Amino acid sequence: MPRTGKRAAGTAGLVAVLALTCLGCGAWETAPAVRDEGGAARTAEVPCREALRFADQERLPSGAEGASCTMQHGIDTLYDIRFRIGRTDLDTWLADAYPGMELRTGCVQEEADRCGLLTLDPYAEGGAVAVELTVRDGSDGHALVHYRPFNT
Repeated sequence: MPRTGKRAAGTAGLVAVLALTCLGCGAWETAPAVRDEGGAARTAEVPCREALRFADQERLPSGAEGASCTMQHGIDTLYDIRFRIGRTDLDTWLADAYPGMELRTGCVQEEADRCGLLTLDPYAEGGAVAVELTVRDGSDGHALVHYRPFNT
């Protein structure tokens, strides 16, 4: 094959790979992104049942109170499930739902007393590939929890 033929074949192959990659990226986004005027993804309130299903959880942990749930959808999806719970109830739920998650101190988030990140193996059927948890301990024996399943 002449040198220009090899170059043309190589270029065509590269174009085909790029086209398939772009097509694949578009196929993964199944819901329209909630965007602000500048085009950035923004947060919307959602039913907690929807947020929990994303992480294959049927309901809030036993003892959870005052839950609020939001979703941010752009290239990836992030749910933020916030609730208050007794520390013992939190420990029981984590041991059952995410036995591999270790909460540590020294978190990047200044307001968090403890935090953890766990990659789900296998991924949740609802779509989450990992969960992040931040905990702010209260003086009353309860904790404010930010439970964030996401699919990055």
